[in-house]
Amino acid sequence: MTEQKTYTVADAMIDVLKAHGVSTIFGYPGGAILPFYDALPNHPEIKHILTRHEQGAAFMAQGWARTTGQIGVCCATSGPGATNLVTGIADAHLDSIPMLCITGQVPLTMIGKDMFQEVDMTGITMSITKHNYLVDKAENIVPIMCEAIHLALRGRPGPVHIDVPKDIQAAEHPRDFEIPSFDFKDSNPYKQAYNEIPQETIDQISKALLKANKPILLVGQGVKFAKAENQLNELINKLGIPTVTTLLAKGIVDHNCPYYLGMLGMHGFYHANKAMHDADLILNIGSRFDDRIVGRYDEFGKNAKIIHVDIDLCELGKVVETDIPVHSDAKLFIEKLMGNLPPKLNIEDWWRDIHIWQQDKPYQTQTNSYTIRDAYYFIQEEIKANPDQYIIVTDVGQHQMWASLSCTVLKPEQWLSSGGSGTMGFALPTAIGAAFANPDKTILCLSGDGGIQMNIQELILMRDHNLNVKCCILNNSFLGMVRQWQELFYGNNYSAVDMTSPDYIKLADAYGLKGVQAKNKSKAQKLTHKWLNNNKPVIIEYVVEKEDNVFPMVPGGKTLGQTITSSNEQ
Repeated sequence: MTEQKTYTVADAMIDVLKAHGVSTIFGYPGGAILPFYDALPNHPEIKHILTRHEQGAAFMAQGWARTTGQIGVCCATSGPGATNLVTGIADAHLDSIPMLCITGQVPLTMIGKDMFQEVDMTGITMSITKHNYLVDKAENIVPIMCEAIHLALRGRPGPVHIDVPKDIQAAEHPRDFEIPSFDFKDSNPYKQAYNEIPQETIDQISKALLKANKPILLVGQGVKFAKAENQLNELINKLGIPTVTTLLAKGIVDHNCPYYLGMLGMHGFYHANKAMHDADLILNIGSRFDDRIVGRYDEFGKNAKIIHVDIDLCELGKVVETDIPVHSDAKLFIEKLMGNLPPKLNIEDWWRDIHIWQQDKPYQTQTNSYTIRDAYYFIQEEIKANPDQYIIVTDVGQHQMWASLSCTVLKPEQWLSSGGSGTMGFALPTAIGAAFANPDKTILCLSGDGGIQMNIQELILMRDHNLNVKCCILNNSFLGMVRQWQELFYGNNYSAVDMTSPDYIKLADAYGLKGVQAKNKSKAQKLTHKWLNNNKPVIIEYVVEKEDNVFPMVPGGKTLGQTITSSNEQ
């Protein structure tokens, strides 16, 4: 009779994950996390995905979390394995993505002695996580794991890091244990956000809306986290208020809504930016007033009454002076306001101004040459034909901004983009994580020739797992966004932006994938239609015009009211 294997802390860690509904983790093994990997085969309910770089594991966990709302889990060994997770953790922190990051550490008694592959990971991740832990006792692992998962998901979501010394992982642990629950009671910094909003505050906001001549509603990703999309769209339609969204809030507002102006910000729509700049009332629900949507802080909302609703008390008044701060969950606020709404706003003159701006400087989805916008036009035609089928994942740069302007989605979970961190290399591993979480969807990985080469090694997972990921490489042979700034503001001094690429067709073949190339519009249209309408992984390279610029644009140091739409205006 085979002797039963000793039940360890590593087993308990995995059982805690299972108890919280985790089915898939992304990681890369190494010496300091070997006890955890030794235990994994005893728990077939957990699927482990072997990435080709630890950064890929962090972003795959994000792809899972961003599309499902569930916690994404990644793991790595100590030292370089752990530090390779840092960029993905920081990205998740800035975009409020719930993620659990588990790292191995050198044995407890050896910490601080500069052991092989020893790095102070709790010190490194302190400023880029909601919380972090160094486990120093075997009996603490279950409450720490449960608390970490609770923290990552509750209130304003975010990443949590647990560093577990190798000897702690290998220590014996009772097989039977209870899963504790947490509510944190009075210590929960988000508890107040779920309290009843004072009626006088709601009355004050209703009166301000009714009095305003040029109101605007700014919608941030917090509305998604509050699961308040339906309530928000009802509010917009009842008020008839012009509405803009941040980059990460794309999909929250129905893109067919007559009151929706689109995205605002550095590369937002011209009429959206002008409306925000000229508004006399700004109602911000769930956005942190990031600098990319504000322009100049000293000029933003200068002539407007500003109302800011946020679940995180620290965001209220942090960067923009607020007339009416509201510490509240977005859904609770919207529901309360809906019961106290003024009549539909009488702002015909304001709408007339907005429509003039929109007609005067419309965004062009196609060009006379062959650009990234033209490639997106063909991609968008396929999306429109079956909008429920696609999840769009962008990398960072020009192609990201054009995608946000050209493509539409029905739900925010269908739009994944690196916002606060702006991490190149984000798209491919995040798309792969999204594919594991959504096997019935078609995942569009939109990446530039710069971003794709940062985590290109993860292509092998598309083949190994036959993932329905369409890796669309928008190849303009430049680090396009940097080149654009050098053209416009640095006298055409193209310093270190020429980008060479491998032969992506040969590369696809080397990875066991199909690769195709489109060098003109006709080929782009045909290949896009063919390959977006099957469930096979593919690399599609769009070889586009090299020096196209993203407009509209708010130049550095300018206001939203100084948005330019061509190179001649700067």
